[in-house]
This record gives sequence, structure tokens and C-alpha cells, in this order.
Amino acid sequence: MNVHAPRPDRSPEAVASRKKAVDQARAANMRQGYTGDPVLEEANGRYVAGDITSEEMRQELLARFKRA
Repeated sequence: MNVHAPRPDRSPEAVASRKKAVDQARAANMRQGYTGDPVLEEANGRYVAGDITSEEMRQELLARFKRA
């Protein structure tokens, strides 16, 4: 984590906006057959809460699902 990177806005409006985006992405994925992944859902929760940035979430997921 880069300590100089701006932290996500934790205002109720920003949290609601991130939640709406995650919910819409999840719905789109479900229409394509997505059945759920606890690792992704946990990362989504931390992103929505403002604990991690979208870039930090992306890096975590890339590392998690990186092919050996």
C-alpha cells in the first residue's frame, strides 16, 4: 500500500455510490453466470466501506487469481 496515495472518501454519499457500483457490477456478472466468490465479496465490502481503493482491490484480486 502506498502511504502517499489518497484514501477513499468515507462520506455516506461516497459509500452509497461505491455500493451502487458494486451492486450493479454484481448484477451484470450474475446475468453472465457468476455464482459468487467469498474473496471477491470480501474485497468488495472493504472497497465499499472505503478501507481500500479500487486500485488496491484490483491488485489484490490480480494477485489472488494470477495463473502460476
